[in-house]
Amino acid sequence: MKLIYAGSVKNLYLADDPTQLWFEYTDDYSVFDWGKMPDQISGKGEALAGLADWFFRTLADEAQWKRFGLTGPPIRHHLIAREANRIRVTRVDVPKIPTINVGGGLVYDYGYDRLETQLIPLEVIFRFGVPKGSSLLSRKNWYPFPIEEGAEFEQPLIEFSTKLESKDRFLPYQEAAQIAQGGAATLNLVHAATDSVAKFLKALFEVHGLKLWDGKLEWALIQGELALVDSIGPDELRVGLGNAVFSKQFLRDYYVGSEWYQAVHDAKRLAKERGKTDWIRIVRDELNVAPSPLSKPYLEAAEALYADFHSILVSNQPSNRFIEALALL
Repeated sequence: MKLIYAGSVKNLYLADDPTQLWFEYTDDYSVFDWGKMPDQISGKGEALAGLADWFFRTLADEAQWKRFGLTGPPIRHHLIAREANRIRVTRVDVPKIPTINVGGGLVYDYGYDRLETQLIPLEVIFRFGVPKGSSLLSRKNWYPFPIEEGAEFEQPLIEFSTKLESKDRFLPYQEAAQIAQGGAATLNLVHAATDSVAKFLKALFEVHGLKLWDGKLEWALIQGELALVDSIGPDELRVGLGNAVFSKQFLRDYYVGSEWYQAVHDAKRLAKERGKTDWIRIVRDELNVAPSPLSKPYLEAAEALYADFHSILVSNQPSNRFIEALALL
């Protein structure tokens, strides 16, 4: 296999068939868009590959939709096969979004050519409530209803943010439609499919006694038809069990207030002021700060997070290892 992209937590290899790729999930993790952090989380890669395989196949199973009495159609996806910590997927083109410095500010030009098989460059976020750490808390004024920690919604609230920019931006629907190309019609397809997936996942987790708070999805066009791509797992979902929340939010919390955390925010501001995208270089070379390793209890909790998520869903074997580890932090 030929490596064509080495990411912070996932590597992409070209398969024997050039229309396909291998996604290799590593044991590395990332927070705050930094890239690879100092530690590795043992077993994370294989657990995520297993979860991606399970979620995609479950969402495509018509019997599962009927099981929950849902009317939405089974979801098309890019998964082909899985081996250990890798999944083989249909290859989709990722549009190249050029940047222009306009008046000292960085502007992204979304006038890319639309292809029949191509990633839609949007993060699509659905929310059934406002758990601790939700970014909704910083955007209370966006919505005409109360946004308070612990609030729950009967219907999923769906938001859009940028996918390929140096720092994600939440978008009004009008701008999201322009970025997606195809206009409002494409955005409407994405919105409707996300609404269906969100409701399906909520029902699925309820069977296991779990509460789905929110999640993020990525979509692409494959031969002109909408398909779910990338991954689904604890890095994309926030799921509650009692007072515990299955997500990597506790890893973000570990760094909040640290010198490195402050440097990240300062560097992103400086990069924006300069009309640049290289805020990570500013942290490393100008501010001379790097993230510290996790403490042993946090690393053990991280290992338990991915193992438990896989055990509960894929193996159907309840496990409290993560909850017990989280209580010790």
